[in-house]
Amino acid sequence: MTTRSGATGEDGVHFFPIRHHSPACAYALSRALEDIQPAQVLVEAPVDFEPLLPLLTDQRTRAPVAIVSMAEKAAEQAYIATYPFCRHSPELVALTWARQAGARAALIDLPARHEAMRSRFEGSTPGQLVVEDRLDHNGYVSELCKRRGMADGAALWDALFESQGRDVDWRGFFAAVGLYCDHIRQVTSAEEMAQDGTLAREAHMAGRLSEAMTAGGAIAVITGGFHTPALLEALAKPPRSPAVKAPPQKAYLIRYAFRQMDQTSGYGAGLPHPGWYDRLWQALSEGADPAGLALSVYGAFSDHLRRTAPGLALATPALAQAALGAARLAMLRDLPFAGRREMIDALQSAAVKDAIELGQTPLMTAFSEFLTGDVIGELPPGAAQPPIIEAVRSQARALGFNLEGGERRTRELDILRKPRHAEASRFLFALDLVEAGFASRVSGPDPLNGWREDALLETWTYGWSPLVESRLIARTGGEQTLAALCRSEMVKRRGQLAEQGQARSCGALAGLFVSAARTGIEGLAIEVLGWCAEALVEDPDMSSVIRALSLTARVATGDSEGLGEACSDFRSRAFERLLLMFPHIARTPADRLDPLIRSLADLAALASSDDGEVRREALAAAIADQPVAMPPALYGALAAFAGLVGALSEEQVAAQIETAMDGAYVETGARAAALTGCLKVSPRLLVHSPRLLSALDGFLGGLDGAEFMAVLPELRLALGQLSPSEVDNVAGWVADHHGLSPQDLAASDAALEEVTANLLLSERLERLWRQDGLDACLAEIP
Repeated sequence: MTTRSGATGEDGVHFFPIRHHSPACAYALSRALEDIQPAQVLVEAPVDFEPLLPLLTDQRTRAPVAIVSMAEKAAEQAYIATYPFCRHSPELVALTWARQAGARAALIDLPARHEAMRSRFEGSTPGQLVVEDRLDHNGYVSELCKRRGMADGAALWDALFESQGRDVDWRGFFAAVGLYCDHIRQVTSAEEMAQDGTLAREAHMAGRLSEAMTAGGAIAVITGGFHTPALLEALAKPPRSPAVKAPPQKAYLIRYAFRQMDQTSGYGAGLPHPGWYDRLWQALSEGADPAGLALSVYGAFSDHLRRTAPGLALATPALAQAALGAARLAMLRDLPFAGRREMIDALQSAAVKDAIELGQTPLMTAFSEFLTGDVIGELPPGAAQPPIIEAVRSQARALGFNLEGGERRTRELDILRKPRHAEASRFLFALDLVEAGFASRVSGPDPLNGWREDALLETWTYGWSPLVESRLIARTGGEQTLAALCRSEMVKRRGQLAEQGQARSCGALAGLFVSAARTGIEGLAIEVLGWCAEALVEDPDMSSVIRALSLTARVATGDSEGLGEACSDFRSRAFERLLLMFPHIARTPADRLDPLIRSLADLAALASSDDGEVRREALAAAIADQPVAMPPALYGALAAFAGLVGALSEEQVAAQIETAMDGAYVETGARAAALTGCLKVSPRLLVHSPRLLSALDGFLGGLDGAEFMAVLPELRLALGQLSPSEVDNVAGWVADHHGLSPQDLAASDAALEEVTANLLLSERLERLWRQDGLDACLAEIP
């Protein structure tokens, strides 16, 4: 006998339309299964996940967990897909009941990697195999929210179903859920359902149901309520075989977290604040009265605040007022007990006195996070997981990282004096390379960004979460270790550089070398350094070669066998290549001038250090014979560089810049550009050279208004190289030179934009006066 949801019948088919992760559905389903005792339990989930059901329903498995699908071979790696479960997922409740009752459990949806399954989440990583957003975002739902005065679809669902409590009539409950979902389906077009794979999936589920019916016995069919009408209709049609081909996969069970299951995080089948629904499920399954939940949750939240945010802690009268307010709101909304929405509204009314203008107050933000929960699931010892996950977790624990709880922690590493700390640093850099999301570096020496050689310690924040596992899984293509994954990542990044036209850039590849060296993975840095050496032979960009020299100088090579020798050999070859490029420096393309000029400062710093591969005398000889005709900014930069490497004295450098500003270049802007190039390489030169200051003063004094406006952008670039203290020193020289006091210079606080506008206005007025024949009047103006 075939029956609809809620009806009973011997050897019948019982349909249970559910919402994924609904505690009310899970509770009603548990009561229904006890009553009808089905011989088979069919659940909407990918059929190829069936081998994992024993592990999923193991009593040592603690939800939330998720099944993850990966391609069997790295070359077939198209996407990663996940199917999450929590304690109050009706599917997990049904599968666990089947195991305990000895009933046959089967999954009836399409294989996880079938084309119809991935069409709903193309582009997202990891993809979601459970998507239920129609229950909250649909024309029928929107209209019903308006009529009932509900804020959104989640609040409507709570009022209609989650508020039923422990005395629910499961037959009437599922009849109501089925009707609700049927209405949603009626306003959904067939084209939409065909496009997102719904129709193909329902055809497969109907075929699996037909197969199950041949075995006899009562059957419980647990699917998302949106699919139930289609399966009911399919029973009247001839049975069909569900034979479907799908790409092979590897499936694992992984830990998951409430934060990932929160609707607000983007999870398409989630309810907001899953921690609240977990508390509701616990109360229902233990036979407790849900009416007491509000006071219990408020009390737990207050204890949580006292531990984590004492400044937000709630006084007892405020808690009592909130609990009373939640109960009254439930009565006003005709609900049997206060739910999630009533608790939020009541707490805001009782404890938030200030106006909420933008977003939430700190208290309500904290309450929202508390209701979301920070629970992370756990798996039985020895549970099969992607090897990379267990390898990384084991290494993290061995290095002293706390992986429990999921909260972010801070760790300081003494990388120079403690070998274990240095090993931990290399481990964190390896995870950072593959973008696992486990740790973030706060401070410490950094060859790539703001090198701080004097820093002795590294500071990191870290925290293990299911997101780390998901990211590691999403990035693996068959690699069994973190080292293999890092190698794969390096090859991928080299390919990306090639796609960006930087295959021959040894400077760009040197950035990869730094990342490889910091992981400490044996042989990886040497391999990447080999890529740099290959590119060096053809790299036409001088600034790229200088970057490679600079970056490789900052990498510690003493702990890696062979790396020090390989690095020294590369840097020696890079320096010789650089010397060969100097005679052609004047032909540098205009779009490469600025990077080259800035890199000359780095090269000069290397020459002034104890770097054995960068020789000052060789650089001084290389720049001795340069052509006179060259871009003015490069002329100024080379003059400053010559001073830094000892080829010119400071007085000679100032003389060269003075000559450039005194008319070596016809255009006024070009003369100022020479100063810009000089200061980009050596800003201190202007501060400590009276001759150069005097030359600049004379240059500015000889400009009229129009010329000054033309040269102003270049002057801003030049003087922008100075630090605040250097600006003060220059201002002091100007004051002394013109007989002014420092107070005179500080008298005007006009913004640069205002000064510019005034100058433009003066220039316009002068032009108009001359047009009117008032030149004589202009001459009398001081």
